[in-house]
Amino acid sequence: MIVHTLIYRFPPEADASDIRQFFDGLRDLAVGSGLVAAFGWRPHVLLPVDEKSKGMTATHVAQFSCDDVRTLQKFSEQPGVHSFIAKWRRKLNYEAAYANHEQMLPSGIGNGPSLFHTEHTMTVEAHADVVYAVLADIEGYARLFPPTESSTLLEETDTHQIARLVVDVSGQLQSWVTRRDLDRERRTIAYRQLENAPMIEFMGGEWRALPLGENRTQLVITHDFAARSTDAVPSQEKASALLEAAVDRNSHADLDAVRKEAERRAQAAGTPA
Repeated sequence: MIVHTLIYRFPPEADASDIRQFFDGLRDLAVGSGLVAAFGWRPHVLLPVDEKSKGMTATHVAQFSCDDVRTLQKFSEQPGVHSFIAKWRRKLNYEAAYANHEQMLPSGIGNGPSLFHTEHTMTVEAHADVVYAVLADIEGYARLFPPTESSTLLEETDTHQIARLVVDVSGQLQSWVTRRDLDRERRTIAYRQLENAPMIEFMGGEWRALPLGENRTQLVITHDFAARSTDAVPSQEKASALLEAAVDRNSHADLDAVRKEAERRAQAAGTPA
């Protein structure tokens, strides 16, 4: 397995939503090519010493993996990759560096768990604004999703929410803190766990409400995640398998719950559903 590590430095004036669009597009391009096995990105964790460091200090880091060097080369030579990079370099004026390398640690050993990406979708017979309103109502998640015992909003602005969720996971109550970045214009909500559940090393993704017509919406949820072994599940491979299965199962249930609530609201408002 060959890993392609990308180090980005976006200028201070770069819009956060544009940066998200860039990484969303890069992820879709990579995973959609059929050549990239996994893709993920995160903001750089700034340290106080970084302010005085020489050279380029990152603002964001991304990684994706391919089966071998030949596959990575095939992806990098695609015309769509070059046009995508040229477009966003003009728009965001970012700096970037990269390195190609084998996995430094085998999956499941030390601090090197595999990062997975999934995408699930469902059609909703309701306007995209109605669907987005359901997604943005995080305080209503305890009513919307049966496994959610409570959802407590800790912080909220027009562009983000931070909330603590208490969820029944396979008969055990687990709690975590999530940050959600709201883009009402695009009807998307990017989320990532700030405080993880025990078996999760990383969890993030995005909700999308994409209009298909006046009263029809494509509802999408993506997940980027990595599992963490625990005393109860010491095998990294088993932890990853359990988390993959839970994400798949919960994604279908969550999509259906949002669909039913959005269509109920559309009917109550007197619009077609």
